[in-house]
Amino acid sequence: MRLVTLIAGLLASILAAFAAWWIYATPPAHHVIAEAYAVGPVPAAITAVNTADDYIAGNASRAPSALPGHDEVILQERLGRAFVTAMDGWIWRVDLKSGQAERFVQTPMSPAGARLVPGDDDRMLFCATRLDDNRYPESVQPGIYELTFSTRSISPVALRVPLSPPIAAPRPGNQGSVFTPQDLPPLVVKDLDDKNSRQIAFCNDIDVSRDGKRIYMSEPFDYAGASSGTGSLGEAITLARNGRLWQFDREQGTVRLVAQNYNFIDGVLLEYASATDELEQSVLVTETTKYRIDRLHLRGPLAGSDQVLWENLPGLPDGLDRDAQGRVWVAFIKERTKVSTWIHAHPWIKPLLLRLPRSLLPITKPTAVLALSPDASQALFYTHHDGSVVHDIAVVVPGWDRLYLPTFDRLNTGLVSMPYPPRLQPGGAPVDARRTP
Repeated sequence: MRLVTLIAGLLASILAAFAAWWIYATPPAHHVIAEAYAVGPVPAAITAVNTADDYIAGNASRAPSALPGHDEVILQERLGRAFVTAMDGWIWRVDLKSGQAERFVQTPMSPAGARLVPGDDDRMLFCATRLDDNRYPESVQPGIYELTFSTRSISPVALRVPLSPPIAAPRPGNQGSVFTPQDLPPLVVKDLDDKNSRQIAFCNDIDVSRDGKRIYMSEPFDYAGASSGTGSLGEAITLARNGRLWQFDREQGTVRLVAQNYNFIDGVLLEYASATDELEQSVLVTETTKYRIDRLHLRGPLAGSDQVLWENLPGLPDGLDRDAQGRVWVAFIKERTKVSTWIHAHPWIKPLLLRLPRSLLPITKPTAVLALSPDASQALFYTHHDGSVVHDIAVVVPGWDRLYLPTFDRLNTGLVSMPYPPRLQPGGAPVDARRTP
């Protein structure tokens, strides 16, 4: 009898401790769990072009240096250099011939996605945002900044966005909401205040129009203290539709909301109707934690609509880039696992996962690279990497004769690159706005 009483008391204590922990570990209110999401098999078009071996493991090389983990590589091959947005809060300069790297300038927050200003060798635009649990002075804000190389000076370009309209049901056939300027007119930046706008919460990636006048910025989620890295795990678990895409018109001095009600918009890549058109026809975005690539239509008869180009992808699609032949390169920062597929199909488990310490959540090493045709409709090349050479590929940056693989891993050292796959040789100098042709 005494033993039964002891066991009953022990069980009661365990249940009380669990209940106390459950209440104490309650996730923030902004972590709203979405409905069940079924992730299907990897598209046959991708498995058909999967390499027989691990192309990265067999061909990638590392230029040894003190360069830490980084999110973006801005190539200026004609000048023999690259600028890298690193996880230590610095932009580094890399000598492409020797591979040596040095700290170039410290940024207000962790630097992320970046672009050269088109036609200007001396200026670069980049995102600055919070990373992990790092602390930053209250005087600095996330947003888009501009670096002038010759003076090593940094100046803010965009720090606020208009208050968003209420989330409404997407138009028929749409996954989320895409706005034209007629649907949602832009606001003048100098007129933004606390009544009609808010601070940018999370500047993740950008692309810049051919004429350099318009900047498109992805904001995966916008709650207070939003951060990249481990700070994004909650969004990855919930699959909430908090992603937004913004446009800043530097010539007009305006800002407008392009899209909202998407899941973790990350990579951004502009598209044009022709090689000479200066106005963007559409934009490709990755919905990272939904394993999708979408096209958002900005002009023409399809303006205001979206299109899911690829879903059920084999990993978390991160950054997007384009090579000299117009082919689209996609980086998968993490592979898709059977566990993550099961979790999204059974959201009842997510309240528990949101309460667990981040160190207990399963983190995988494999990463991958995908190449698509210029219109992003066909898969041309895919290779899965086991993580033995590089972890967490954030974007594939095409150079003249090599592909650079930024690695979003704090333990990384040096710059990793690999030759183009034999059937995808470049055949010319890149012309994308990330680099000097």
